[in-house]
Amino acid sequence: MSSDTGAAPAEGDERIHLVTIDWARGKWSGVPGKYSREHLWRFAGKLSLKVTDALAPMAYRDTVRLDPLKSYVATVASAHMLAWLHAAFSHGVEVESYLDAAEGVLSILPDRRSWVSEVTLKPRITFHPSHDVEAKVIERFHELALQDCFIARSIKTKVTVSAP
Repeated sequence: MSSDTGAAPAEGDERIHLVTIDWARGKWSGVPGKYSREHLWRFAGKLSLKVTDALAPMAYRDTVRLDPLKSYVATVASAHMLAWLHAAFSHGVEVESYLDAAEGVLSILPDRRSWVSEVTLKPRITFHPSHDVEAKVIERFHELALQDCFIARSIKTKVTVSAP
């Protein structure tokens, strides 16, 4: 598992809060081993279905709230969360909620093109009151999620989990 060093982005990089992933066990609370995969993506506190290009010049941008960069970070964060939940529940750990304020780093390459060089996940996890889960176990589930997540294995972007 990577961990956040707290280092500031390199010159030319822009770190921006992009998305919050919000999952709650809901109706499955109290049913051992059962959980929903449904969750919310929150962008700047609002949900939106419209898409635009955030890299386009301001004059060409529409006034929508969602863009491909935010969707990319949301996809990485969602897929990691689902893989993490699978690891936790597979090991008998009962989770009640998972809230992740994910960030992305948009970096500029020497040829002046840009790419998302890193996605930092910042999950806050709540367990069933009957479960006292040690930090090293939580970290192990993140390691398993990073190994098992098909999105994380499919991208060049560095995915980092920042400890709370």
